[in-house]
Amino acid sequence: MSTTPDESHPPAPSHLDNTQELAALMRDFRHGTWQPTGLEHRLAELLVQSASGTGSLTAVSVRAAIWEGSMAAIHENGGRFITLLAGLLPQIEKPDAAALHTAGLALDLVETITQAAPHRQAALPPRACPCPSKTDSAQSEGSPPRSPQPRDSRPLRVDAARNHARLLNAATRIARERGMKHLTMEAVATASGVGKGTVFRRFGDRAGLLQALLQRSEETFQAAHLGGLKPEDGRNQAIEQLHAFGVAAIRRYAKEMELHIEAEASPHQRYRRAPRCLYHERISVLLSLAAPEADAELLSHALLGYLEPALLWHLSDQCNAPLQRLENGWLELVSRLTQESQPHTT
Repeated sequence: MSTTPDESHPPAPSHLDNTQELAALMRDFRHGTWQPTGLEHRLAELLVQSASGTGSLTAVSVRAAIWEGSMAAIHENGGRFITLLAGLLPQIEKPDAAALHTAGLALDLVETITQAAPHRQAALPPRACPCPSKTDSAQSEGSPPRSPQPRDSRPLRVDAARNHARLLNAATRIARERGMKHLTMEAVATASGVGKGTVFRRFGDRAGLLQALLQRSEETFQAAHLGGLKPEDGRNQAIEQLHAFGVAAIRRYAKEMELHIEAEASPHQRYRRAPRCLYHERISVLLSLAAPEADAELLSHALLGYLEPALLWHLSDQCNAPLQRLENGWLELVSRLTQESQPHTT
């Protein structure tokens, strides 16, 4: 007697994790404890429209929704929806029964979302953690809470956007000229010529201010270094782009080290943040082109580990490794993984 595909090949833990997260998000949506913002509602509509022809979600449509959301979606409801979409990509690209089941649940979720009116802000209870329910118990047992996000995620009016940019410019100037320890809500208010209450209303607290600064940096970096890949690009172009990505990331972190260290996500969320998921996806694609026989999905985590701000800070500040050596280390690591004949140097 034959067994069904699900019985003979039980889902891998990653499939189970995403299934649980989808179920938890659907439950919270129906109970009213999670309400999609306008941006999240628009992303759901985009996914439903893309599935209208085939009746299923594809990696292309999910990736398009992630790009549409960009960094802004990370601050919508704590980034729970956009992080879930990023986590779906590896499963949807695999044509096994568990992946198809997960994609079907995701389609059910986005279709349910589109049937409701969008909300501007989530109605989470005080101190609620927007992480998937799988980690709720772990976080309640003493693990550090996530940094709060800016309170207001609505699209800004022209004058409000101008004031928002002025506050961030002032914060950037304070951090650059006086150091991160002097970056306080009061200092930003004084430098911007506004009341302290205005700064708190815009960012919530200092953690929200740091996240807003990091968001601006992420948007600039992604615009410059996550494009340019063409379908016809081959191994050599992929290696060149791997080289360029890592060197750019190292230089960026060296320039903004204090910000990245202070805004560092908790260990429970570090590898689930949408930017890191996007970087992992990018490096995986490049590595699969540069080294077709390699386990690109797994080795991409190793490459990203070299680019962790905490490690780069340790190497540069505590080990006195010069920037040039760190960049050459990245180039050699890529060369060895892709089995180039000679390591590149800058």
